[in-house]
Amino acid sequence: MKTILLIFLILPSIVISQWQVRPSGHTDIIYSAAFADINNGMACGEAGRILKTVNGGLTWSQVNQNNQYWLGGICMMSSSISCAVGYPQKILRTTNSGGTWSQQGGANFIPYYSVSFKDANTGLISGYVGTLLRTTNSGQTWAQVPSIPQVSLNTVQFIGGSNAIVLGFYGLMLYTTDAGITFNNLSSGTTADLYGISFADANTGFVSGSNGTILKTVDGGVSWNPQTTPVVNTLNSISFANAMTGNAAGYSSVILRTTNGGELWYQQQSPVSNTTWYSVVLTSPLTGVIVGGGGTILYTTTGGDPIGIEPIGSAVPERFSLSQNYPNPFNPTTNFEFSIPLSRGVSEGRGVFVNLTIYDAMGRVIETLQNGELKPGVYKADWNASGYPSGVYFYRLNAGSFTETKKMILIK
Repeated sequence: MKTILLIFLILPSIVISQWQVRPSGHTDIIYSAAFADINNGMACGEAGRILKTVNGGLTWSQVNQNNQYWLGGICMMSSSISCAVGYPQKILRTTNSGGTWSQQGGANFIPYYSVSFKDANTGLISGYVGTLLRTTNSGQTWAQVPSIPQVSLNTVQFIGGSNAIVLGFYGLMLYTTDAGITFNNLSSGTTADLYGISFADANTGFVSGSNGTILKTVDGGVSWNPQTTPVVNTLNSISFANAMTGNAAGYSSVILRTTNGGELWYQQQSPVSNTTWYSVVLTSPLTGVIVGGGGTILYTTTGGDPIGIEPIGSAVPERFSLSQNYPNPFNPTTNFEFSIPLSRGVSEGRGVFVNLTIYDAMGRVIETLQNGELKPGVYKADWNASGYPSGVYFYRLNAGSFTETKKMILIK
C-alpha cells in the first residue's frame, strides 16, 4: 500500500491498473464489444472477425472471419441472438450463439458503425453521412429513417423502452421516443464529435467524445452537462455498471474511471501503451473488458483499480498459511492474511509465484486478487464484494506447492 500512496503523491491523476491482457489470437483491430449478461459476450473488428466469450472476457474463441469486410459494431439481444454490422454495408446475424451467421446488406461502399436492438424485432443501425436504418422484423429487412442530418452517425443506442439516442460528429445528438419512427435534435452543448453512450438507469446516462469530452444527463437524455476529465484524448467508449461506477476509454491507451457518478474521473494505467481503445463494457462494478488496436483485449475483476494486497510486518514466516477472513459473515468488505515463507530453492530477494482467487458457490472464478510473484512475507488481502449478491464464496491460495481453500459468507 505504501507504493500505491507514493504513486498518488507523484501522479495524482493516474492510478495503477489491474487491467489484464487476454489473448485474442490475432492482431487485427477490434472495434466493438457487447455482453448479453455477465458471462456471455462477443467482440468484432477487422477481417470480419467475431470473437466469443462465455466467462466474462477471461478467454475468447473465434466464431467468424472474412477478409473481405470489417465489422464496426455488435449488439447482443441474448446469449444466442446477436447482430454485427460493418463495411461495406454488412449486416450479420446469428441465432445460435455464433455457430452460424446469416448475411444481409448491399454492395455499396457505405460503412455501418453501430447497431442496437430494443427487443427481438425492432432495431437501428447508424453509419456514414446520415445513414440510419430501422427494422421491425428481426433484421430481415431494413429501411432508411427519413429526414436525418447528413452527418456521420457514430453510435446508436436504445436507452430504455422505445427511447433511443444517436450520436454523431460536431456534437450531433438525435432522440427518439417511438423506437426510431421519428427523431428530434437534442442540444448536447458541445461541438465535440460524440462516440460513446451508456445509461445506468432510465434517468442517468453518460456520453463520451473527442477532446476528453464526457457529458452527463439525469433526466433521461433531455439535457446534458459537461464533466471534468483529466485528459484531452478522444474517448471512443463509455460504460456504466450503475449510476456511480463507470469507465471510459480511447486514444493513446487512455482509461478513465469514476466511482462517484462522474464527479471525479481519474486515469488508470494501461498495460499496453500507444494503442487505441474502441470499446469498453462493464459487466458489473468490478468486471469488464476493453478492446482495441492490435487485437488487444483487456479484462478486469477489480474495476481496473489496484488490488487490496499489502505486506504487514517485516518478519519472514517459516511456513505457508492462509487465515480465515474477517469479518465473516461480511458486507461488503472483508480481509484475510496469508504467509509466504522463504522456500527451498528460492533465494533472498526472489519471489514465489502466488495465485489468490475468489470463487462463487458454483466453483466459478469471479476475481483473481493475485497472479504473480510475491516476496516471502506476511500479507493482508482485502476484498470488496459490492458487485456481488449474498451467498457463499470461497478463496483459494496457490503458492509453490501449497494450496488451501476457505469459505466465506456475504450477507447484504
